[in-house]
Amino acid sequence: MLLFDLIKKEYPQFTWVAPENFHITVHFFGERNDPDKIKKKVSDLLWDRFVFYLYSFGLDVFVNNKLVVYLTFNREKTIEKLAETIKSNFDGNSVNIRKFIPHLTLARGPRSSKQQYFVLKKRLEKIDIDISFKVEKLILLESILIDNKPIYKEVASFPLNKKDSPG
Repeated sequence: MLLFDLIKKEYPQFTWVAPENFHITVHFFGERNDPDKIKKKVSDLLWDRFVFYLYSFGLDVFVNNKLVVYLTFNREKTIEKLAETIKSNFDGNSVNIRKFIPHLTLARGPRSSKQQYFVLKKRLEKIDIDISFKVEKLILLESILIDNKPIYKEVASFPLNKKDSPG
């Protein structure tokens, strides 16, 4: 990952996510004080879900209040359906549902000019990252902010059915 290391050096103003904090958010529950209710409901929703694989697609960047560098993955129906099921069971059937796209946030940085954004985007497109892994469980995490940095604490783990996803 030599090219990726060069990108990190070129963008020291970015906050790079520590590998121990890597995760793919399937659903963000927001501020809640009912973890037992969430654990029970998620457990009930996952009882018939199968193990699946995720395959990296490439690096990209998007803009919200900051620039976010992320690793994206090929579409995977199993995780998309899972995200949709959890969202509809916790947030209702909102008409304004954003499509779930599995991604791994790698860094956040200050917003920049359009030119700087496109330069970064082009650089990221040139980096070839080939990662795949088997997803055998989902983990419910609690995010705790310490000095404006999130620390993640495992609340519960939900194993998926050991058989591979049928088709």
